[in-house]
Amino acid sequence: MKRATCLLILFLASPVYGHDYWLVPETFVPKEGATVPVRMHVGEAFKSEQEIPYSAKKTAAIQLVTAKKSFTDFASLKDGVKPAFAFKMEGANTAVLRVDRDWSSITLKADKFTAYLKEEGLDEVIKARAAAGETDADGKERYRRCLKTIVHAGGAADDTPTKPVGQVLEIVPSKNPYAMKAGEEFPMKVMFEEKTLVGLKLTAWHRDGDLLTTVTATTNKDGKAVFKLPKSGAWVVRAVHMRRVAEKNPTPAAEWESFWTSVTFAVP
Repeated sequence: MKRATCLLILFLASPVYGHDYWLVPETFVPKEGATVPVRMHVGEAFKSEQEIPYSAKKTAAIQLVTAKKSFTDFASLKDGVKPAFAFKMEGANTAVLRVDRDWSSITLKADKFTAYLKEEGLDEVIKARAAAGETDADGKERYRRCLKTIVHAGGAADDTPTKPVGQVLEIVPSKNPYAMKAGEEFPMKVMFEEKTLVGLKLTAWHRDGDLLTTVTATTNKDGKAVFKLPKSGAWVVRAVHMRRVAEKNPTPAAEWESFWTSVTFAVP
């Protein structure tokens, strides 16, 4: 298993071409019975560039999971509204909000597509394009996003976050983050189409103003990666996986498809 690495930097200014999405609740530790607004952000390195409103057209799935129940009835959601989501914290327990975005597409010039692949560590895609004589071809990609946030309203830190919710690409903590302390080992498993994914790079970010803490880890043969998150407070863990499109006439049209995943939580 590759060991996690930690970097402290003041500002990230690398030429990343894919923007991350993530969910941030108004508080990660709401009171029992409270309504929890959840904002959806897009940006880089846990720094928001824009808050995204709710869009029914772009929302493929939404689900709230606790130890006692799972439901998908969010009748109060309205297009164009920010915060995008809200739910009631019933009981002193841990809750996982899952949001899956539907397909979007993009075409990048060959040099920008290759730079993006390098940035994300998608070396196998670079090799496959080279083997197919596509290195100088534009990158035609479709992509979708799988987002989760984990909140805790007191009581026992149950095992709700350790159970997959069925996202196509999903980061599944092996223990409840609210049972952790900063600096402890925090194992996670990555599932792709409900199977473990080997050799995937995961990045964890914690931000305090312009001070960014970055921790990386790679999944082993069992699909597990182990982090040591050195600070208390809010964290996002994210990853991206790409493969060639197998469909003959995909919608939207693309030659490659990527799957982006993120999970946010707080370390006590």
